[in-house]
Amino acid sequence: MTAFDPSGLGTAALYAATFLFALGSGLVPFVFNTELYLLGVAVLTDASPVAIVALMTSGQMLGKFAVYHAGRGSLRVEWIRRRAASKAAAVCTRRPANSLATLALSSVTGIPPFYAVSFIAGALRLPVAAFLVIGTMGRVIRFAAVFLFPALFR
Repeated sequence: MTAFDPSGLGTAALYAATFLFALGSGLVPFVFNTELYLLGVAVLTDASPVAIVALMTSGQMLGKFAVYHAGRGSLRVEWIRRRAASKAAAVCTRRPANSLATLALSSVTGIPPFYAVSFIAGALRLPVAAFLVIGTMGRVIRFAAVFLFPALFR
């Protein structure tokens, strides 16, 4: 019996899996861990960092865009709406100027959780373009750092 060799996966299959995993993690982050996935791909394959980071970012932001719209009320997801009463929502409501800074911090560090911030950004009606640009830039920084981290030890 031969060992599983993930580097033997077709490039197209790996890229499709990355995008779909990212989409799933954008919608259900407590089930799909993007950082572990990225570390695994970085260590076990010779995939292009640019392609993997771009696919992970676009899939994740597509999922977060749905969460943003749920917060905005475009999608009716009551169980999520009830959970939005968090400290992040209170801070952003009291200091609207800090909303974009909170979005940027969250998209890079995950603190406060980007899932919650995405929902709250929709609920607070932050501009869609600002949400997408800031969120995407933050996710690129985060995912590139995670993907490139194992290279420090080679």
